[in-house]
Amino acid sequence: MIIQIDGTNTLNKGAELMLVAIIEQIEEKFPAAKVIYNSNHSNEKELDIKTELSIKKRFWLKNSRLPIALLSRLKIPYTFFTSKYPLKNIDIVLDASGFQFSDQWNYSKERLSILDNYLLTLKKYNSKVVLLPQALGPFDTEAGKKSVEIINQHCDIIIAREQISYDYVIKAGANKEKVWKHPDFTLLVNGILPEKYNHLKGKVCIVPNKKMVTHTSAGDSEYLEFLKKIIIEFKELGKEVFILNHEGAGDLKICNKLNSLFNNSVEVVTGLNAKEVKGVIGASFITVSSRFHGVASALSQGVPCLATSWNHKYKMLFKDYNQQDKIINVTDDWLTTKVKINETFNDHKKLNEELSAKKEILASEIQSMWSKIWSH
Repeated sequence: MIIQIDGTNTLNKGAELMLVAIIEQIEEKFPAAKVIYNSNHSNEKELDIKTELSIKKRFWLKNSRLPIALLSRLKIPYTFFTSKYPLKNIDIVLDASGFQFSDQWNYSKERLSILDNYLLTLKKYNSKVVLLPQALGPFDTEAGKKSVEIINQHCDIIIAREQISYDYVIKAGANKEKVWKHPDFTLLVNGILPEKYNHLKGKVCIVPNKKMVTHTSAGDSEYLEFLKKIIIEFKELGKEVFILNHEGAGDLKICNKLNSLFNNSVEVVTGLNAKEVKGVIGASFITVSSRFHGVASALSQGVPCLATSWNHKYKMLFKDYNQQDKIINVTDDWLTTKVKINETFNDHKKLNEELSAKKEILASEIQSMWSKIWSH
């Protein structure tokens, strides 16, 4: 059995956590399988995942920007140096891109053509292609509709992470027979709290996201001021706070800017692998996250959470856990956010119990999903 993993990387801890989740499932079901790690990022660190599986990374993807740029300028095909180069003899491709198909990305005709050819060729090689649970849509633009046409034609299974995504992709013309709905599958991964971070237990975790600046109407200073007020509010409630970098250099820049507003007196935690990030979040008292998998890691470990949002996937994740009122908005009146912070703080024990009970239900759904995938 040869299994290829698409759509993940080790720079974004959410993407890395999905990679870990897949590897753990493969190791449990097919311990003798050969795994090809087809990263969607060319400039990442080496894998920091404990496994007995045979995992091979496509070596030519590393530092491939120069040949891509050169060949592109010369109008010569360059997909060999990208993650969209189809390999032969792959039994199944598991794509865990998280959020890749939507009008929001406005893909060019060239990029859609590359995707179409990649999936078409995989099917010619008799590979099964599964899009693991991810956010999808909306699809009102020509490019968005074309992306659905492509995945509908070539993918064996398309799994929406929640109802809104499911409705979007069905409305755009996807075949109901191949579209499933299952929740975020990283829930089954256990976090690890490094001993050096034991002192973070019971503190409030703040997880910034550069997309709150690049993908919303909020400016850099407005977003940072909002997070500053949140930290001050928790301090007034008697809770210590730390800042967690959930991605790479972009998020770390936001973390450091936020810390500078407190004369660099707030601890910034960075450089952890995905399971360690989840472990640190799981040890926190409350998490305030602008990263989707920061929210997912909190809720799945019974940690009450508040979140800013730049996409419907946040709202629907909270709905999975019956926590629909936990979205906070930079543009809201501050009193509205202050009330939510205090309610979450005061209801901590009740929220923890509710989240822990809901986790068991969702875990069962995810295990069922994997069973169906392997059966298919």
